[in-house]
Amino acid sequence: MNIVCPHCNFSRDVPDAQVPARPAKVTCPKCQQGFSFDRTVTVAASAFDANFTDSPGPAAVPPQEAPTTCPACGLEQPAGEACAGCGVIYAKWAARHEGRPEPGSSGPPPRDETGIPGRAAYMAAATPADLPKAGFWLRFVACLLDSLILGAVQFGIGLAFGLAGGAIIGGDSDSFALDLVTWLCSTVVGVTYYIFFTGYNGQTPGKMALRIQVVRTDGTAMTYRRAFLREVVGKFLSALILGIGYLMAGFDRNKQGLHDRIAGTYVIKL
Repeated sequence: MNIVCPHCNFSRDVPDAQVPARPAKVTCPKCQQGFSFDRTVTVAASAFDANFTDSPGPAAVPPQEAPTTCPACGLEQPAGEACAGCGVIYAKWAARHEGRPEPGSSGPPPRDETGIPGRAAYMAAATPADLPKAGFWLRFVACLLDSLILGAVQFGIGLAFGLAGGAIIGGDSDSFALDLVTWLCSTVVGVTYYIFFTGYNGQTPGKMALRIQVVRTDGTAMTYRRAFLREVVGKFLSALILGIGYLMAGFDRNKQGLHDRIAGTYVIKL
């Protein structure tokens, strides 16, 4: 007779003559746990299992998969990878509407009928290193737009100072001092323009028009301190080496200029 420990499932064959007819306390030689063993109950259970196994019964019915409903057209059909009615592939449909990249694709999901929620979710979830980078010429056009806007503002400041100075001074004796003050004010306005917009959301008006943005390489939010490091210190050094720091954006793998590397930033496409 085979005796099985209910605690560790250790089993041992014991001659029937050595098994008492009445219930007995047994200690497992493996786990040292005690348990009750009743020969009559074990024999009856074995006979029941044998009769149940040998008796003919109804044939086993394989489980059937529950029907599925196509999320695109609503057709109810057997489970599968694609709809038999409209042909939509379920995995790609789910990826497009949940903002995940489609299977087999490394880029953002395509637009759907609601606009660009999929791309927006992808942009929010992806790391800065994975986002598409803005190249040299796109950044150059954005800089040109910013220069036109800033030049108009600085021209207005110079005109205002010129009219005010001419009315007060009435001559050319202090024209140098007036020009110096005008230059200082224009410079302060220019620096403030770039630091404010870049530190606020990474976009100057020119970058907004071209749909590009300055972001930090570690994914944290831009700050005015980081904007100062990029727009003043970094761009000064980029211009100091004959503009080579700016040209680096056209050849760098991540489209970074020298000022981007100094400040730890990327310029990405939105």
